[in-house]
Amino acid sequence: MARHLSGMRAAAYAAVVAASILAVAGCAQEEHSEFIEVVEVLQEDFIDRDKLSATEMERAGIEGLLEHLDDPYTSYLDPERYAAFNLSLEGDQPDFEGIGASVTEVDGQIVVLGPLPGSPAFEAGLLPGDILVSVDGRPVEGLTLDETVTLIRGPKGTEVVLGVSRAGISRPVEIPIVRDTISVSSVHSHILPSGFGYIRLSSFDAESGADLRAAIADLRGLGAEGLVLDLRNNGGGLVTAAVSVVSEFVEEGEVIRWVDASGNETVEHVTGEGTAYDLPLVVLVNGFSASASEVVSGALQDHERARIVGTRTFGKGAVNLLRDLESGAGLNLTIARWLTPDRRTIEGEGIEPDVRVGREVNVRAQGRIGELTRTLCTAYEDEAVSLDGSGELTDALETLCSIQPEPDPASYPDEQLEAAVAELERMTGR
Repeated sequence: MARHLSGMRAAAYAAVVAASILAVAGCAQEEHSEFIEVVEVLQEDFIDRDKLSATEMERAGIEGLLEHLDDPYTSYLDPERYAAFNLSLEGDQPDFEGIGASVTEVDGQIVVLGPLPGSPAFEAGLLPGDILVSVDGRPVEGLTLDETVTLIRGPKGTEVVLGVSRAGISRPVEIPIVRDTISVSSVHSHILPSGFGYIRLSSFDAESGADLRAAIADLRGLGAEGLVLDLRNNGGGLVTAAVSVVSEFVEEGEVIRWVDASGNETVEHVTGEGTAYDLPLVVLVNGFSASASEVVSGALQDHERARIVGTRTFGKGAVNLLRDLESGAGLNLTIARWLTPDRRTIEGEGIEPDVRVGREVNVRAQGRIGELTRTLCTAYEDEAVSLDGSGELTDALETLCSIQPEPDPASYPDEQLEAAVAELERMTGR
């Protein structure tokens, strides 16, 4: 049983906690004694005193403070989770064991930005925009992004079952995925039938810049007179990799700048060592192009170096730092916001393409509607809700709750790629 605090000790502990919180806020402790008073009253009279141990109160204070900040990218990891957690899901390690997918948090829901090509997640049918509702039967509601990632990851050869909510279906579907070693090759390239080069960049890792340069050289050797850089469903990764990518195409100038809490600005410039300053370039993006993908597309657009084709990007422009805590825990926090070279905000705004092609996905609205639909259909079907005398409503619910998933979008013609090729033809005078 947790050790209790009582009497003067409770007051002393409350004072320490309050002082710590108020010190961070820059306030005088004596001006905010109500916090101490609440802790003292709870210690004296609250019926479930087991919940008022020092550790639990401290943890509750941390969680409450972070919840108040309302920042999806700022989270606390206890020592056990922090020891198990790393950022491999975002592509900053060359090899890792897991399912091979990029996820983020939107309005409290865990959203799939995209599975890596050829990964277990890709082969199992996980799609961009899927919303995770459970991992191995455990609901993820209330869990942080980091906590959810820790549940998903695991040793090669083991199975994880993801429950996902998908646009257009009323009930979550379960997707079993066998974890594997993910050897991340972020760059895939080939020559298109039109003769232009195609490069898909699926993540931004330490090797992305060098791999991109090699792909450009190969495509030049095959006679490519222009390039399509595909950043669709790319959830991001390392800022240094984004700088390397932009540097291949832009000879001088800024790539990105970020502004910290004190208003200080840090600017990243191109390296001046690129190899493709002369090649006509079109960049493909969609609603699941996030983070470093938006850094690249925004910089190329501001420098008028490329035409951006597709739909508005995701809108993740936060700079995050993972800090070690003395207890062995970790704190992942947002320390700055990104701006494009022309000082456009990325966070919450995204990058608007020059040529809009395709249906724009509102991830936030899709998540809210999906949650409402799941709740409604569960009540209607599982709870045997009686709707006597409500024929039209019953018919509508029957229709809504029997909708089946649409065919895999990959089976449709790629209109965005076709539009990108058309742009290159126009740019090269074909």
